[in-house]
Amino acid sequence: MTIDVLYSCPLCGLKRARCTVPAREEEDVVDWMEATIRCLSDDHRARSPQCHPTQLEEVMIPMAGTDRIGGPTRH
Repeated sequence: MTIDVLYSCPLCGLKRARCTVPAREEEDVVDWMEATIRCLSDDHRARSPQCHPTQLEEVMIPMAGTDRIGGPTRH
């Protein structure tokens, strides 16, 4: 299962870029966030290879329809 996370980069101007990441299952939230940050970094590098930010902004993780941060939508 996956979820879509949005992020922005103040250096190259990406605004709320959509990145599909693995949904959090049973792993610890810190471990999931570290993996998600790597996915966002890889996505940003692919979109804007000349940009090298020290941080991304507006990281938006959907919470509607789930029981935990990064969790899949429950129906």
